[in-house]
Amino acid sequence: MSSKHIVAHNVAAWGAYKPLSAFVVRITESREDVIFTVLITGGMMYNKFLRELAKLSSARLGAIRSRINVIDLTGQDVDPLVPLAEFMPAFEAIYLSKPITCKATGTVIEGLPRPTVALIDPFAGYAVDAIREIAGSKCSILSWMTAPAGATLRLVGPEEYGGVGDLSPKVEAEVALSGKSYAEVAKNLYDSFTLGKIVRVPGIPPMYDYEWIPQEVNLADHSFFITSQKYIRMTDGTFCVSSSVYEPEAMNAARQWMKSIGKAWYPVGPLSLQELTLPTRAHDEKELQVISFLDKMQAMFGNQSVFFISFGTIFWPAQPDKLWAIIDDLIALRKPFILAHTSSLAHVSDEKKKLIADSGIGLEMAWSPQEKILSHAATGWFITHGGWNSTQEALAHQVPVIYWPFASDQPYNAARTVQHNAGFELIEVRTGKPGTQLPYGLKHSNISERPTFSIPAAQKEFRALLQRIEGEEGCMVRANFERLGKMMNESWDEGHEAEESLKAFLREFVDGD
Repeated sequence: MSSKHIVAHNVAAWGAYKPLSAFVVRITESREDVIFTVLITGGMMYNKFLRELAKLSSARLGAIRSRINVIDLTGQDVDPLVPLAEFMPAFEAIYLSKPITCKATGTVIEGLPRPTVALIDPFAGYAVDAIREIAGSKCSILSWMTAPAGATLRLVGPEEYGGVGDLSPKVEAEVALSGKSYAEVAKNLYDSFTLGKIVRVPGIPPMYDYEWIPQEVNLADHSFFITSQKYIRMTDGTFCVSSSVYEPEAMNAARQWMKSIGKAWYPVGPLSLQELTLPTRAHDEKELQVISFLDKMQAMFGNQSVFFISFGTIFWPAQPDKLWAIIDDLIALRKPFILAHTSSLAHVSDEKKKLIADSGIGLEMAWSPQEKILSHAATGWFITHGGWNSTQEALAHQVPVIYWPFASDQPYNAARTVQHNAGFELIEVRTGKPGTQLPYGLKHSNISERPTFSIPAAQKEFRALLQRIEGEEGCMVRANFERLGKMMNESWDEGHEAEESLKAFLREFVDGD
């Protein structure tokens, strides 16, 4: 029996690699004749990917590990916005069955069969180009899209479904005509998407275009998004790490769009590897510190009492005083919390650190074990930017979300979860010229009080939200979120959507000669 070989690569973003680790396991457990090679960047991405695989039991991992190759291409962390020069020679070596060396370990991998399928992040257009140049049509390419379907429609889809379309031809034509840089032309074009046009994405209420950037963010290079628009249309199909349970309207629209252009669409969410160790067991000193704090808060305040605040590895409020005003309220009202400030944009002064430490009910840390926190019984609410990884992890552990979205897929995730009556979104925390314009929903409502987006207004909104959380509405939202999480987890049951999508992909792209 000859082996089949699948290759995968993403830009250096954990939001793409984390679900990929679970998908690699799904594939190799489904087919004993499949070899799966992940061409990954070094440093944090490589180490975290191996850590995900290590969540499996020794018996389960041992049964598939010899058919999984995780190859570090760079030996260090890299900028995800810069095309990876190391990819093309690495893929060529694999395609020609030549030796390739993992930079992290020095291990030489050789004799691999020629890959016939590649899973590529559409933001990594350079990888699609390299595979087409080396393998032509002999290696099928599928886009690995780790945003939900509705956000995918907005970011890369056609205008009829609320998308911006494929802007690459416009940008390329303007660059040729004007001599301006690609990045400059892309930025000017994206600036035209904050002028107040109504956007209708299936499954959520109408929004103004400027509401898709509700925070002041420094998106210096919009060409990153245009790359994905171009290359998702060039591949043979798309994996979407989401579920119709969460977004039936958008999922159906995305499937129709892909079908209209002759492409396959495979919903395979959610994807996550479950930790075998108990939430109260630590792997290292950092986790031990977190667990000790959560245990203490659980003893003092009970289950579901702790607020976990995290804006991911990239984002941080442009007006941090709004965040500090909310933290002041948590301390004054004796609401325990954990603040993670991982982003390079975050600056937490010694004064703020002392304030949190002296409160006796707060813990701040530059990096936090997010799933360990979410899985602990003491954790009750998750205040987050609402990226899809964070939303999925919250659903998996059934910790309801208070959204503070910034850009990209986050405004959609917030709107969709609120549409389920399964979460909340903070409005007064919005910043920047686009973010501080009146939301569509408020302009077309009978509410007389309009948002001012000031610090006092943000604090007032949060205090009111705390009261709602503690009442019947909070109980309803929690129950809805828990129900949604349970239904999402059933997507991989026999005969359900994700499991059927995996079977369809294997039949179409792997099992044939």
